Order: sequence, then structure tokens, then C-alpha cells
Amino acid sequence: MAQLFYRRFGDKTYEVRAAGASLRLYTNGAFHSQWHPNRVFQGAVWDCLTLPALLLNNPPQSALILGVGGGTACHQLQRIAPLSRSVGIDCDSEHLAIAQRFFNLRYPGLDLLCEDAVRYVERDRTFYGYLIDDLFLDGPEDPLRPDLNEEIWLKLLSSRLADSGVLVQNRLEVAKAKAFFRQHRAFFSATFDRVLLLSAQHYSNGILAAFRGPQARLSPEVLFSEGLKQRGISTQGLKRIKATWLQ
Repeated sequence: MAQLFYRRFGDKTYEVRAAGASLRLYTNGAFHSQWHPNRVFQGAVWDCLTLPALLLNNPPQSALILGVGGGTACHQLQRIAPLSRSVGIDCDSEHLAIAQRFFNLRYPGLDLLCEDAVRYVERDRTFYGYLIDDLFLDGPEDPLRPDLNEEIWLKLLSSRLADSGVLVQNRLEVAKAKAFFRQHRAFFSATFDRVLLLSAQHYSNGILAAFRGPQARLSPEVLFSEGLKQRGISTQGLKRIKATWLQ
């Protein structure tokens, strides 16, 4: 892949690589984002963050994305939902600059803010139809979740959801996602109608999507496929996505 951009800032390095129209963002050598404007869903982990929007009876009109990176999830949501307002938060200003400059992350109604995500959510009083928690830190080898009180954080995020909203969390590993759900099963049961576990081939991440309001009982994969076809988006990548109801 051709290198379009490289920068060292303090103890961090940023790199954008391209292969044709496909772009990738690497931070400290770690693969953060991938985007191809003509291949919106490629069967990657970012698909798991946004495909649950297709399961809603009424698509979300607002979204909060915590952890923008190169903006893949923001792009995907804009393609599948009529968002009138969305907010992307990232504590790394370089990520936001790269997302705008190279990944063309510019949409009406989208605000990109360089802030601490926890402080933003504590301060913000907006209710969102779709909320993505994709926060992680650079670890010595693999990404790490921030050092949060996860129970308090889960309750805080849930309090920022609209009545029929969806909370999506990247738990980094499937086993960790299952364990987190079991640990907080009582809260999920009391607060959400359904909880979906998603994963993508070749990625270790386990994604939890918790829904408020009743959901169709059809297979998630069927609804994903129907939703993408209705929007004229290729379904080729769906064969690499696995989705299982936990609740």
C-alpha cells in the first residue's frame, strides 16, 4: 500500500496508507480505521458497530460516536441512517484532522470534537438514537479499554439514550463481551429489550448492541441484508459477520 501521510508527534506516529480508493489509518503501527467509499461494508469490525442500526423499526436520527479514529463508523451511519445530528468525539486531535483531510469526514450536522469522552458524556444532556462506545487506548501490544468503572460508565451511557435508542460497545474480545454481559445481566435485562453480540472474521473484537424497544424476531443477518439492499449497498461483506442474540 502506498504511504500518503506519515507524522511523528511526541511519542506517537500516524500513518495513512492507500490501495486504490481504500484508505487505512495506523497509529503507533496499530490498524485503526479502513474506508472505501464504494465498499461501505467489507465484513470488518467497524461493520459490527453500525449494522445494528438496520434492526431498528425507525432509523436513528441522531448519533454519538465515542472514538472516531479515521471515521469509518461515522461514514457508515451516514450511509444507512437519516442523521440530522451526529457528534464524533476523539481525544486525539490528529485523528480528527486526518479523518477530515484524508477520509473526507465532512457531513452536514456532524460535529467533530477533540475532548475527553467521559467528561463530554457527563456534561452532555442530549438523548441520542444511536450511541457507539469505541474507546480504547494504545497498549504495549494490543489495544486496551480505558481504565473506567465499567458499571458506572454503562449506566451513564444508557442514560443518554433516547427511548428507542441503541447502545453499541466494542469490548475488544468476544469472550470479554460475553463475560461483561453475564456480569451485568440484571442491568441489561432491566434497561434493554434485547442485546446482540456481533463479531467479524479475522478480528478478535466482540461488539455488544443493546436495544431499547421491541425488535423484529427475524435473523439479524437477514435484516442486515435487506437493509443494505434497500439502500443500494453491497451485502458481500455480510458473510464475514456473525450476530447472536444474548437477550
